[in-house]
Amino acid sequence: MKNWDNQDFKSVSLFKETIKLAKIGLYELDVPSNKIYWSDVTKQIVQVADDFVPTMESISPFFNEGYYKDLAKDAMQNALENGDTYDLDLEVLTAKGNVRYVRNVGYPQMVNGSCVKIVGFLQDITERKLTKIELTKKIQQLSLAEQLSQIGYWEWDILKDEIMWSDNLYRIFDMEVGTPINFERVISAIHPDDRQMFRENAEEIIAEKRFRKFMHRIIYKDDSIHTVELMGELITNKKGEVVKIIGTTQDITEHRMSEIKFRGLLDSAPDTMVIVDQNGIIQLINKQAEKMFGYKSAELIDQHVTKLVPNRLWDTMEYYANAFFKAPKHTGLPSDLDFFVHNKSGFQIPVQVTLSPLKTSEGLLVSIALRDMTIQKQAAHRIMETNKSLKESATRLKAQNRQLEEFNQITSHNLRSPVSNLKALLDIYKTESDAGTKEMIIDKMESVTNHLTWTLDTLVESLLIKKNSQHSLEKSYFEEILKKTEEMLAAEISKTNATIAYDFSEAPSAMYNKVYLESIFLNLISNSLKYKAENRDPEIFVQSTINEGIVQLEFRDNGLGIDLKKNGHKLFGFSKVFHRNKDAKGVGLFLTKAQVDAMGGKIWATSEEGKGTSFFINL
Repeated sequence: MKNWDNQDFKSVSLFKETIKLAKIGLYELDVPSNKIYWSDVTKQIVQVADDFVPTMESISPFFNEGYYKDLAKDAMQNALENGDTYDLDLEVLTAKGNVRYVRNVGYPQMVNGSCVKIVGFLQDITERKLTKIELTKKIQQLSLAEQLSQIGYWEWDILKDEIMWSDNLYRIFDMEVGTPINFERVISAIHPDDRQMFRENAEEIIAEKRFRKFMHRIIYKDDSIHTVELMGELITNKKGEVVKIIGTTQDITEHRMSEIKFRGLLDSAPDTMVIVDQNGIIQLINKQAEKMFGYKSAELIDQHVTKLVPNRLWDTMEYYANAFFKAPKHTGLPSDLDFFVHNKSGFQIPVQVTLSPLKTSEGLLVSIALRDMTIQKQAAHRIMETNKSLKESATRLKAQNRQLEEFNQITSHNLRSPVSNLKALLDIYKTESDAGTKEMIIDKMESVTNHLTWTLDTLVESLLIKKNSQHSLEKSYFEEILKKTEEMLAAEISKTNATIAYDFSEAPSAMYNKVYLESIFLNLISNSLKYKAENRDPEIFVQSTINEGIVQLEFRDNGLGIDLKKNGHKLFGFSKVFHRNKDAKGVGLFLTKAQVDAMGGKIWATSEEGKGTSFFINL
């Protein structure tokens, strides 16, 4: 063997290079001389120096005491005694203290029944062995994980109708490991009520080339029923045909039972319940939700919750959702927040919303409780309407009481005196014998009667205005009414040399009782002419503006003005005059206020003696 490199392999350098790359080292044991030859690669595998001389004694430490050393000894003994070849995977300890795995193959050469030589090789299989050990470890871990999670792996070759199951999948199906499996054998293990559904799902998956997870039941030998869930992926050929499906089957019996119990509790809840994930995707609803929204559960599962909320409220919903996820806790939306959902037909329902966190193994879910507030809202609306009606009634009663009190004062003051005066004249007339005196008394009685008639006519007119609750409205243009007023007062305007200006650009018209509006213009402008200043010509300005959505009129003059501190409380009283004027009767402002009040408006004045007066009216 000492000429091995120089003679036997001199012409096969390629072979030497190959075995070097493959980490294959050669060795030869010359039995009679007990001499051992190691090639350079063998020495490299065991990590010894180039001048190392191998002997049976010197190589013994490379084998640790135990299984591998005993295995090597037994193989060597059988080779020496019986000429048996050997092929062993051994663990060795190198000269540098490293553990390596080698494949040891030996071929004994026998002469006359005795072994004279053993030729063999060592191959470094450390990487392969470690990979195998790691793979075995992972397989064991995977198997353990399958058992703990009740998951089994399967692979279905559709063309051959061959199905491969993992060991745990056999256990899930309560079948003996290794039992031959095909599609019909799987069908036979499924609950009879689920077999047709399983076939239809399989056909649909292949036809649509898309796997959707689904559940079915299986029956154990002890007649117990388990529920499993399937998930898978499709493998297609170059033509796009499905040729294989791989996937997992998980026993979800306990999970399913918990889900059934939870659904039972959910369905027994008096409120509508919608369970969503953190992305707002609906995971579960209860029966009350189906009734409220008009959708079946399958129509809402995996849909976004915005499907149930009007578009105008999406921003509001997002705001409160963000606030909830910052600090998840049982909370409700503000009670004064008008929040609505809509059903399948689009009808909007007012609801009270409560949010609660649900921590699950799949992450945080949100339980949304919705309570229909329609009846409460209707009741609240009726109460508000009743309160509004009561307030309006109270306001009307106050106004009527004020009017009655005012009317009582007017009648007491303006009617009692002329009636008393008339009675006194009548008593004098009865006792008087002089004809001339009687005629004079008759003249006075006629004057008192005329004044009394005028007072009664004015009061009746004001009562009719206040009593009439139905006022015809029409679009009235201020410029037209002003021109008509100027025509009616043309003589007075010319006589006083008055100028009338106006600005109706901001509000040229209003919906109003035209008769009342004409009367208001006539009374206020005639007042400005009547109470003009002695030292200047009348200047009247009429303007319309919009004030907080209400049309407002202003009549401004440069007349005598009024001391409002002294007379402001009786400005619109009956037969009230504040300046000496033979034509003043004090009813224009009285009737104007009655007309404005009847239309639900407001009238007031600002004034300064000697400078003029402004009347303001909110139509």
